[in-house]
Formats: sequence, C-alpha cells, structure tokens
Amino acid sequence: MAPNRPKGAAFDGGRSRSVSRRRLLAALGGSGIVGAGTVSGGSQPTDASPSALSGTSERTFDDPAALEEFVDDLVAERIGDETPGAVVAVVDGEETVVSKGYGTVAADSDVPVRADETLFRLGSVSKVVTFTAVMQGVERGTLDLDEDVNAYLADSAVEIPDTYQEPVTLRHLGTHTAGFGWVPNPGVVDHRDELTSLETALLENRPERRRPPGEAVAYSNYGAMLAGHVVAEAHETTFEEYARSEIFEPLGMDHSTFVQPVPDTHPGELASPHTPDGDRFAVADPVYINWRPAGSMSATATDVAAFVSAHLEDGTVGDTRLLEPETVRTMHERQYERHPAINGWAYGLWEDGRPEDDALAHTGATIYFLSDLVLSVEHDVGIFVGYNARGGETEAEAVRRVIAELVDEYDLGFDASTADPPTDPDAGERAERVADEYGPTWQPESELGKVIVRLSQATIESAGDGELVFDVAGEDQQRFVETEPYVYHEVDGYDALAFEVEDGGVVRGYRSSDAEFSWEPVPVHERQRVAGGATGIALGGFLLSTIGWGGLGAWRWWRGRHDDEDRATNIASQSDAEASESETEGSE
Repeated sequence: MAPNRPKGAAFDGGRSRSVSRRRLLAALGGSGIVGAGTVSGGSQPTDASPSALSGTSERTFDDPAALEEFVDDLVAERIGDETPGAVVAVVDGEETVVSKGYGTVAADSDVPVRADETLFRLGSVSKVVTFTAVMQGVERGTLDLDEDVNAYLADSAVEIPDTYQEPVTLRHLGTHTAGFGWVPNPGVVDHRDELTSLETALLENRPERRRPPGEAVAYSNYGAMLAGHVVAEAHETTFEEYARSEIFEPLGMDHSTFVQPVPDTHPGELASPHTPDGDRFAVADPVYINWRPAGSMSATATDVAAFVSAHLEDGTVGDTRLLEPETVRTMHERQYERHPAINGWAYGLWEDGRPEDDALAHTGATIYFLSDLVLSVEHDVGIFVGYNARGGETEAEAVRRVIAELVDEYDLGFDASTADPPTDPDAGERAERVADEYGPTWQPESELGKVIVRLSQATIESAGDGELVFDVAGEDQQRFVETEPYVYHEVDGYDALAFEVEDGGVVRGYRSSDAEFSWEPVPVHERQRVAGGATGIALGGFLLSTIGWGGLGAWRWWRGRHDDEDRATNIASQSDAEASESETEGSE
C-alpha cells in the first residue's frame, strides 16, 4: 500500500505524479469524457448488465465493455490491500456507464458488495446534498443566499452572535468563509444513545466567530451543519425528513438516508466499517455523527449516480426536476474567489484543477469510510468511488488513485507544466519575499487543534531564479517556478501557488490543491522548524486529513495517546519552551 501523504502531495502507486489528484481534476476539466450504457456489479464483480453497454464511436469510452474490464482490474487489485469492499460509479449525463461493487460487505463475511444494494457512508460528500437542499430553498424563494442566517432561526434556540458587523449568510456557509473557529472532532459519538437533535448539537458545539465573514476560506463542518438546520427550520421539518422527501424520493434514491443508525427496515445493507489489523482488516464498531448535514449520509453507488446525473443534466433526471437549470448553473459557478490565478469555491463544491478547468469536487472521510466525488460539468461526466475502510495507509489518496488511474489510462489529462524559468530580473527578489513559514487559515478552538495546526505548517523556500520549494511537515516537496509576478506553477506537475502581497509583505498564500483553506505567514514563536521537533513530524503526516470528517481520525489518534487536553497543553508549552531556547541559541 502507498504511504500516506498530505492532500496535494504526489502519490506513487507504481506511477509518478501523473496519477495525482491535481492531474485528475485538470483532466476532467479539459477533456470530453463521455460514455453510454449501464453496468452494475458486486465482488467479482456482481450484478453486471452487459445488455446496457451500447456505446458509439463518437464517445471517448467507445467500448464500454473495455472500460468495465479496466475498472474491474483497477479495483480488484486493491481489494484486501486497501479496503475489504469498494464501489465505483461513472456517469455520463443521465447515463450511468458503470456502477459496480467489489469485495465484501464485511471482512468476516462472504456477502458481496452490490452497487444497488450496499450502502456506504459518504462522510463530507454528504455536504453536496445539504447545499443542494439550500439551493432548492433559494429557488423557491424560501431562502436567500445573502440573508443573515439568524433571520431563519427565529423559532430555534440557535443564534449566531454579532461578533462582526457583517452577518453570516448562507453564501458564506456554502463557501466555507463564515469565519468559524475549527475543532478537531466534528460531532462523532460512539453510541447511538449519545445522538442528539441537530439543534442541540449546534448549541453545544458552537465555535467562536474568529474572522469576519468572507475574509478567507476555512473549511467548517459546523457551517454545513448550520446550513442543514436552516433548511429544516425554513421548511418546518427535520433535515433528515427534508432530504428524504425533497431529494432522495424524487430521484428514486430509495437506499439513501441521513438517519442514524440506518433503520433495520431500510432497503439494502450498510457496509461494515473497517480498520487495519496488521496486513488485514478488522470490522470496527460503528460510530455516529451528530452533525448530520455535514457527514451522516449513507447511500449506494447507484443512488449517488442518480444524484450526480441531476447535477450534470441541469437539474433533471428523466421526468424529475430537482432544480431549475439556472439554479444549477448558480450552484456550479464560482461563488468565492480566493485569487484570480487559483481555483475557488462553487456552492458546496470546490473548483479543482486549474482556474480555467470546469471541474468540481468533494471528498469524504469518516473514521472508517472514504469517498470521492468529481464532476466535469462542461462534459457531463461524474465519477464516484467509495471504500469501507480507513486508517493506516488507507487514506484519502487511495480512493483518488482509482479515479486518477482511470483518467490516466484513457489519456484524458493535460500535460504537466513545462514553464520556463522566469527571465524577469525581479523574480528572485519576489521569491525571497514570499519564502517563509505558513500555517492554514483555520482558527483552532482547542489546545489540541492549536497543536495539530502548529506542528503541521508549510515551509516555502527560495531556490533561486524565481523558483520555490514547498514542503509540508517534512513530507514530499514540490518545486514551483514563477509564471507571472507572485504566481507559480509546479515544475513537471499540475499544482499552482499564488500570493496576495500588500506593502511588500505577504498577506496570504494559496495553493490550488488546498481548496479547503489558504496559507498565512506564521509568527516566529509558532514556527514548526523550531517548535515542532519530532512531535511535529509525527502529527504533520495527517494534518490535511483533519479538516473534514477525517478529523475524527486525528481526534481518535490523539485521544488514544493522551488522557485529556491538559496533555496537549503541556506539549504546546514544551514546544514554546523549545522554540524560545532555539531562538536564544541561534542568537548567541
């Protein structure tokens, strides 16, 4: 299995960066990936429907049977190594080209995964459904993206404080720019009797407003949960019921639900969660997510394909209209610009790849499940992958490799950047100006969060002649070359960096593979190279998995090694002492 790497780093898997997520999303944005027919399957895989494979020579996948065979081989080699079970769906407009299940529902079971029967937990891919629900309310005139969210909470005990002059709006929530503080554990509980109402979860976990809304992207599970609560309040129902009646039922997504635990009477069977156990996988105890709109959805690959079709086909699947075409276009358009040269946010989905690409994406991770969803809106293509395991070396890059290998095999990607070294004589001076230590734009609420963020900072160094080296917590390095003032493209890669500079100083940095946050210069006393030490390297390896439901893994990791946050406080204090000592020694 390939080693864990932070989001944006290369993943190997026997190949070079050519199968990285950066190439994948550039590929989807710039290529006409189309197909025809339907295939659904199970472990070997099962439930195939060859009669539906009626491709034409005009399509990229002009031989759907060959596509099916390639996907089979691609996923089969991962079963038992990266996960006990998996699902894959490839959608072309209203056509589901491939919808297949692989492996088994549980490591200790022979029951095969079936694309139309086996539910997988989607983690943060659930948010795309939540923000689709918001857009339904906007379309109906019930909600307004630019209204203070408190206007919809008159009958709720939840209220967002007026910390800043500007109110928090639904537009801020859907672009993760509300400015809420960040917590490592987004509402996970071990027992069903710990599940609370959505209102209670919001009241008991309300973070501080740490930034003015609209200032910066800082991924927020709380913000997505709040958006779901607004939908429920505006329609005088529960969020789970709203999703069922207004999204799942109209689209025929009979196996999908936000309800926890999934009722025994619910159609299909929920795949078992797994954790690594040596070179095998062990069935894990289920966990539950109180912040339901942010990550509690369970669904089959076939159901996800129907939802994807609605987004690709201007809101319509068959005779069912989920959204009006203009509403879909609004949701897919850029709603927040981080930097003109860097990808931004649509509504509830981030733009991925290069700014000119028309690719949207969202990943998902609970403690024991992984998922990935990408859409090439212009070319009517969507791809979804889900695993029923997470941990050890089975991390987000594993599901991304499946999609990236598919894109690579069909030669659907752009070539890597071949930018020449800059000839501008000031390029070297600009590189020196931006070379610094950077931290993510999250604002941690707890000592644990502060330690995780502090010990996982990025170092940017000038390599001369306008080139930069980007390094996160001692992991794989990237080299960038300046293509215009303060804008850099990866050497032999697909990533980009850009900097916002005012009065000769960097205000903020942006990397295209980090859509969920941006980077800010770190005060000297908080820098990892003096404060992190060995602990920084250990924690740094999973920083970027902590921003979403992957944060549950970080939380469990921490809780398994520390009795309480006092221990984290002690570590932070020790790090500060080491930093002070290092600075003193350096000045002697």
